[in-house]
Amino acid sequence: MERLSMSILALDKEEVLKAVEEDLKAHRDPLDMIEEARRGLEKVGEDFEKGNFFLMELIRAAQIFKDAASLINPKIKEKYKESTTKGRVLIGTVSGDVHDLGKGIVASLLECAGFEVVDLGVDVPEQVFVEKIREHNPQVVGLSGLLTTSIPVMGNTVEAIEKAGLRDKVKVIAGGGVVGDIQPARIGVDHTSSNANEGLRVIEDWVKKRD
Repeated sequence: MERLSMSILALDKEEVLKAVEEDLKAHRDPLDMIEEARRGLEKVGEDFEKGNFFLMELIRAAQIFKDAASLINPKIKEKYKESTTKGRVLIGTVSGDVHDLGKGIVASLLECAGFEVVDLGVDVPEQVFVEKIREHNPQVVGLSGLLTTSIPVMGNTVEAIEKAGLRDKVKVIAGGGVVGDIQPARIGVDHTSSNANEGLRVIEDWVKKRD
């Protein structure tokens, strides 16, 4: 693993930020840097799933990644300012759930990958998703939730989107917690995942095919 990845895996914020600053001064491609940071965060997630990390350590790694991304993102925009965004993703944690960590990681990864992200926050009612889809016209809608009770709420949200006549205009991905074990058809979405990196790859593939 590279220095940036290893530093994130070690949960060493000072070393991560030092590595970012040195790489930026050396005019390293910021996209390569964010990808290296992403690999470190992905490894933390894998170790968390194996029981090698606790939740607080996962949260710390996510915050370190965000801090690094806040330094790298302006350079990405500066270097690739002529490029158009890959697409627009509307994302939010569904009604009744206030968990933000997974959604925040996905939003950061999407932004670093060149997507425009409309983050609705947490505890978002079904009709707010509908209203914001109309307002922002995204290609993809992300439904986030950590609680088991969020699963039927995701289904209700998709039903609300369908009743509003908007379902055929967007791809819908659901993620977080136990959601990855749920069959997409059960809640009416196009894909389910509990892995942020997998979710990013799926969204990128959808948008490429749509274009």
